[in-house]
Amino acid sequence: MVSLTLTDPRYYHLDTALAVLDDDQIMYNPSAFSPGSLAVLRDLFPDALTASDADAAVFGLNAVSDGYNVVLAQAATGLIEQLRAHGFHPIGVDLSELLKAGGGVKCCTLEIRPPFTAGHRTAAVPA
Repeated sequence: MVSLTLTDPRYYHLDTALAVLDDDQIMYNPSAFSPGSLAVLRDLFPDALTASDADAAVFGLNAVSDGYNVVLAQAATGLIEQLRAHGFHPIGVDLSELLKAGGGVKCCTLEIRPPFTAGHRTAAVPA
């Protein structure tokens, strides 16, 4: 686990400033992070894709990736070009109405995880 500090109020949680593309690649907006956090990101991901402020403003980083297909805001044209150039398959989606409420692609998803196994802690769930 790595701790990162966001310093720009336009990026109010991590998935507005950084997206994981696969096990080895991320994309992020450098202007969203503290100098220390930038140093960590550059050290861990020297070949990361970097988003412009314009692409970040349309929530281009609020994306979902399966390691090849990357669903993101169609208005994030710079990121779409970079993704193609790096072998990913970007899928632009018009979420302009959701953007007005401060949401993007990742906000429209539901994570489904495998069931807990015997070694995991579980909380009692009322029937």
